[in-house]
Amino acid sequence: MKDQVLESPFLKKEFLELVGKTGDLEEVKHDTFSILNSTYTNIGSRDFVDYRPTVTIHKEFIKENNISKINFDSLHFFQIQELVHNLVFKSLNVKKTDISVNLILPNSYEEYLQNLTKKNRHELKRKKRKFSDEINNYDLKDSNAQDIFDIFVAQHRTSKGLKGEFMTKEVETYFNELLNIKGWKIYYLEANQEVLSTAFCYENSSGCYLYNSSRNNEFNSINPGIVLNDLIIQELIDKEMSFFDFLKGTERYKFDLGGKPVQLYDLEASL
Repeated sequence: MKDQVLESPFLKKEFLELVGKTGDLEEVKHDTFSILNSTYTNIGSRDFVDYRPTVTIHKEFIKENNISKINFDSLHFFQIQELVHNLVFKSLNVKKTDISVNLILPNSYEEYLQNLTKKNRHELKRKKRKFSDEINNYDLKDSNAQDIFDIFVAQHRTSKGLKGEFMTKEVETYFNELLNIKGWKIYYLEANQEVLSTAFCYENSSGCYLYNSSRNNEFNSINPGIVLNDLIIQELIDKEMSFFDFLKGTERYKFDLGGKPVQLYDLEASL
């Protein structure tokens, strides 16, 4: 899991520069962190960043910048261990917060199905059968094209509740710029020249990170999102990749598809 975090898109310079635009204007940004009100903080809101860089904090830098506090979120346990090992704190508070969900991929799709619980395997087959009964011809595709991005945004805005409200004009601009960074793309499920569901992802040579998604609500009854994710899993296994990272959020479908929870932590400390 450590390599998966350290190779994720959220630690890369291009991403940190982009997500930094969404932060507090008073922040003084450095390579992988920022300073605000004498406090070390992460770059970018936790709503946009699933994993964090491991920050090496030097005592000289702390003194020069009059830093008295650390406030980090979305850390893995190995990162907490490294921080605690390298610094002496006046006070320290570590608390469990977000959960990410990760799927380790086996060598074959048949093995993947066997690794699911009996109930989840049965439900996946049932949903796929129901989908195929209504949709005869469909394909998994991926793209960085503007027309597919526009569909992703339009579908996202039709989502209920906070998800639909999330896609403001500013957030749309952020996603559009993100899609132009190497490794980012949109997987989508197409049938009869219509996009039924999308998955906004980052992919490298080891695996795939599912950052966001959308679907055409007219097809909700036949679970296009589940079918899309199942096709992506098959694709990743065929390409001999090792993981499908569903990232933050405890939506039920992630666990139904075999994902396992990974605990993340927030750290608050005084120096």
